[in-house]
Amino acid sequence: MIIGRSQPRLYLLFLYLAVAILLSSCASTSLTNAWHDQSYSGANSLDDVLVIAVTEEETSRRLYEDGFVAKLAESGVRVIPSYSLQVSDIEPTKQAVQTAVAMAKARFVLITRHLTTDKKQHYSPPQPLYVDPYYSSVYRYYPMAYREVRYSPGYTYTVTTVSIESNLYDAQTEKLIWSAQSKSVDPKMSKSYFDGLVNVFAKDLQDKKLL
Repeated sequence: MIIGRSQPRLYLLFLYLAVAILLSSCASTSLTNAWHDQSYSGANSLDDVLVIAVTEEETSRRLYEDGFVAKLAESGVRVIPSYSLQVSDIEPTKQAVQTAVAMAKARFVLITRHLTTDKKQHYSPPQPLYVDPYYSSVYRYYPMAYREVRYSPGYTYTVTTVSIESNLYDAQTEKLIWSAQSKSVDPKMSKSYFDGLVNVFAKDLQDKKLL
């Protein structure tokens, strides 16, 4: 690309903005592992599902659980978010979970938890920027066109990968019937992120004919 001498700083600003936009656009969620009990496919579709997001962040909990309520409602599935229960703070005991299931009148329990957060730094080396030489003289133009090369500075950026696990249980038999793990790259803890996470899990449930 050819730019004027008075424009390199402006060009660098545009370059950094472009990189930032590119990195943010790369944010995505995908499944890394998935399993299901095939005996629950087809006729044994889901209904009356208690959704529990295991997190200390109340906002994240509500965004995720509400996301599942909305998504599964599209398939006519009744979903109960755990935060809506009279005793919303479920203790880590069998009795507490059984009480929550009874309060929700749930047939299935979907429990989701955070697995890992991995941060890795990457380095982008300097990139050449060709500076516009003087055009007034052929004798000045050619040498400068041949030699005049500038470099944008290198920079370091961090890529954050978050792994989430979601398990679906039959409340009566207590058996695991579906399990999936996801990977999200550079997620922002926002409604759009949790909606995307829910969509990935829900799609696999549909693919497994559980919805």
